[in-house]
Amino acid sequence: MRKLKKSVSVILAAVMLLSVMLIAPITAHAETLNYDLVLGKSYTKTVPEPTTLYGIVMSQTYHIYSFTMTSASNVKVSFTTKSASQTWSLRSTDYDVSTGTNHGGVYGCYLPKDKTYSITVSGAGKYTLRVDTDAPDVISTKSKSCKIGDSKKTVAFTYTGTDGYAKDNLTVGSKNKKVATVSYEITAANKGKFTITPKAAGKTYIMLRMKGSNTIKFTVYVTQSYWFIAKGSTQKAPAPIGISKPKWSSANKKVAVINKKTGKVRAKKGGRVNFTAKKGKVNFRITGVVTDYIVIGKRAYRQLKDIVNNPEKLKIYNVYSGYSKQIYSGQKVPVVMVDYGSTNENGAMIRHKIVAWYDDVYEVHYANNWSVDNIIGRRRIDPSKIK
Repeated sequence: MRKLKKSVSVILAAVMLLSVMLIAPITAHAETLNYDLVLGKSYTKTVPEPTTLYGIVMSQTYHIYSFTMTSASNVKVSFTTKSASQTWSLRSTDYDVSTGTNHGGVYGCYLPKDKTYSITVSGAGKYTLRVDTDAPDVISTKSKSCKIGDSKKTVAFTYTGTDGYAKDNLTVGSKNKKVATVSYEITAANKGKFTITPKAAGKTYIMLRMKGSNTIKFTVYVTQSYWFIAKGSTQKAPAPIGISKPKWSSANKKVAVINKKTGKVRAKKGGRVNFTAKKGKVNFRITGVVTDYIVIGKRAYRQLKDIVNNPEKLKIYNVYSGYSKQIYSGQKVPVVMVDYGSTNENGAMIRHKIVAWYDDVYEVHYANNWSVDNIIGRRRIDPSKIK
């Protein structure tokens, strides 16, 4: 009888407990401990095991460390623990940074100033947390100079810190943009590249500056450029920019000769000729493109006879020689303009203009219907000389 009463009591107690749980369900909650973090200080603490009731987690403790950056810097987060399940993560309420979930070890990242951050430690166990400001990125290249012709060149560089710091604190520029311009990008952690675009023969420096750290002075020699000149001209070749008193020479004296000290040229006939300006161990090549106005005028006339509707009715009104700055980066390029008339399919005479010039490899190009006002130093040529 006593056993029966005891069993009934146990059953009643269980029913009462179940009733309480159904009426007022157990709600698990987290206990959060907040700390103000000081950079450079180690924090050794223990996250307690979660409290449970009947296998249900009733309470879980999280440690949260808050801090504000007073200056932009790389930071190094060191976290040591013996618990495989213990982790930390870094977040910001006003800056787009999130490290995700991290275990033990050292983690580096860039944090700008005047932003608030928090590090959350979760999982039971003893740990040590420390956040240090790290040195700014140090930038370096394998070489300190390069020579380039008329094509772009890309140079790789490395840096020691985080890509965030490099993106915000690295500046790259050319000392003389008339010689070459430069652009750059951070390609990966600890890696980047800058691309040099040549503009004219000469010497310039690419300056790479990392704020709060080092500066690199990278020397660039642009060793090739082009110069457009008309037959009969007697003028100085464009000296390499940033180079004083080079020694000049001509590779084809039948086309043009040059004074080795002054660089003054006498263009004798149409064609291409390489002028070399030597300074020390560096040779700068200026490719001269000499235009014979009569020769290119004849080329333009032959071109017209091939393209007009009725070559027999082709009429030349005017022929002009001169220069244009609309062809190659503002350079004065010798051109010939032919002012002509030709009949259309109905037999009516229509007036047009065609412009001809040589490019840097001495091939002829044509353009239609330019304004006469686009030609600098315009002079009239006797039309009979190009027929």
